[in-house]
Amino acid sequence: MPGALETIVREARAHLTVIITARENDGSIETREIEPYSMRPGAAGKAPRLFGFCLKRMETRSWTVTNILEAVPTGNSFAPRWPVEL
Repeated sequence: MPGALETIVREARAHLTVIITARENDGSIETREIEPYSMRPGAAGKAPRLFGFCLKRMETRSWTVTNILEAVPTGNSFAPRWPVEL
């Protein structure tokens, strides 16, 4: 997972989308293209969360960092909707 986070941060700083593969709360595995924006601490004792804009659902979403299995650069640029904090 450290490689995935490094990829997400690098691409976010260049305003490029990434395709993440992550385990959802119900245990299923989802893959989606996102605009990555920030990471926030989790609740007490919980892992941090990645916040981004999901292009599949066209809405802001968050993912528990420990549930992110893979991040693949797309080369697709995005105009930030909010400041990129990564």
